[in-house]
This record gives sequence, C-alpha cells and structure tokens, in this order.
Amino acid sequence: MSTGALSPKKAAERTLETGVHHLEEDLQLTFLKNVYGALLISAGGLLSLTLVTGTPGLSEANPGLPRILQGLTFPVGLVLVYLVGAELYTGYPMW
Repeated sequence: MSTGALSPKKAAERTLETGVHHLEEDLQLTFLKNVYGALLISAGGLLSLTLVTGTPGLSEANPGLPRILQGLTFPVGLVLVYLVGAELYTGYPMW
C-alpha cells in the first residue's frame, strides 16, 4: 500500500528542482510575488484585528469568542497566499 510519501532521495531531488526553479525566476516577478504575499498576510491580520476590536459588545458578553474568531481568521491570509500563488520571502533564503 502506497502512502504517497517520497523516498529521501526523491524528496532531495524535488527540493533541488524547486530551488533551481526559484533561482531561474525573474527577479521582478519574485519581488512582486513577495510583496503580494506580504499584502495578503497583512489583510488576514487586519481582518483578525477588525473582528476583535470591532465587536465590543461580543467581548463583554463572551470574552473568549473574539479570541477564537481571531484565531480562525488570521490564517485566511496564509490560505490566500497559497491559493493565489504568491510567495513569502521567508521561504526564499531556504533555497
């Protein structure tokens, strides 16, 4: 039965292929993808903060609920980065 996991050799080859692809990418495109990724992360953070600070009545009635909403909405930025195909700079130094 196959688990879908790569062997260590195949994983190393895929990592090398990805690194070479990133190195061959146009510098302007890389910069724009990183800026776009940062904007999307910021949008997720802003949505999260808006939900917490924009609902004072909810905070008084149930102090834990805004924190749960904040925890659920912040990752929206990360999901958008993945879905749109943007990049985050923190991944580039790894290659």
